[in-house]
Amino acid sequence: MQTTRIAVIGGGIVGSSVAYHLGGTADADVTVFEQGKLADETTAASGAFCGLWGDESPEYRLLKAYGVRLYNEFLAAPQANSSYTLAPRLGIASTPEKAQELRAEAREYASGPVEFVPGDELDAELLHPGLDTSTVEGALFRPNIGFLDATELAAEFVARARDRGVTFETGTNVEDVTANDGSVTGLVADGDYREFDAVVAAAGPWNTHVAGLVDLELPIRHTLGPILVFDPPADVPYDTFSVKHAESGVYFRQQPDGTVFAGHYPGGYDEARRDIDPTDAPTAVPADLREKIRRVVETYFPWTEGARIADEWVGVRSLTPDGGAIAGWTEVDGFYVTGFNAAGIQLAPVIGHVVAEQLLRGNPTEYFDAVRLSRFDGFTDVFRE
Repeated sequence: MQTTRIAVIGGGIVGSSVAYHLGGTADADVTVFEQGKLADETTAASGAFCGLWGDESPEYRLLKAYGVRLYNEFLAAPQANSSYTLAPRLGIASTPEKAQELRAEAREYASGPVEFVPGDELDAELLHPGLDTSTVEGALFRPNIGFLDATELAAEFVARARDRGVTFETGTNVEDVTANDGSVTGLVADGDYREFDAVVAAAGPWNTHVAGLVDLELPIRHTLGPILVFDPPADVPYDTFSVKHAESGVYFRQQPDGTVFAGHYPGGYDEARRDIDPTDAPTAVPADLREKIRRVVETYFPWTEGARIADEWVGVRSLTPDGGAIAGWTEVDGFYVTGFNAAGIQLAPVIGHVVAEQLLRGNPTEYFDAVRLSRFDGFTDVFRE
């Protein structure tokens, strides 16, 4: 049987998951190309939340369930130093209007345990050490949320992929993807042409550029994801919620090392820029946004007042029009894409599975309708046998 030569562009959590799922097949030769260090860009910048938020459709819940099962398997017998922290999410509103919106959302959520708690009942219903609820008008409580260490998790995939015979080439820049008569023929990396039968774009926010190399314009836009890490002046002797403040879009959580991780959601697809080159993205959080994040965090975690900023960065988020993921076949034979709506950590396992099944076995998988590129205008269904 002829060996299928497969190139995966991107060595983050998604690329390493694709590699893991492709590996271990006798008739597949898999190489991952990463321009820098493995999992050192978008993956490292991620908040890595994992769990059921409550608003998932039945199809989307299936996507997440695949990842939960695989991560449970990995965490039960880790090959790398993978970790998980349970941190139930409290979405809080400080105005009556937003509180009513949260109450309405709770009535609509059906895929996970979500409860609306009026602000004046929080003290009686939830233990919330370290959280000042005096100005909270209402809250959404999501108990099944936690976070992983994204870099460690990617290392888990890499270790297992290498055990399956996958090759990782770091510090290697893919400059072009070549095609002939609508079929992939290979790529150019660091000036050298390499023949491949299939190429998988798993490069996070760089995927819009990679797809452009074969004349595909993906339905993906970008926003900036600013992150601050606060080092409080004193340790607190308890764990507390991860929190999102509805009015400001600021979210924050206590880390296992005692620091506080905080970020900001700038809006959805309609507010997003069409394309942001991650190479040119700012690395420091703007001063006005830094102060906004600090003000919200100190209001609700008062023990962080005066905390120094121990670290900061700005990631690039990818967003799709319908908030869902993209995976698999495209109209260019042998070219496969991946894309997310800021949920790459939790969906990386199922995306790796879908790409591998389609590429190696021509199997659309039961997840196809939820992740197919053709659900967007301008793209057609493609099935490769």
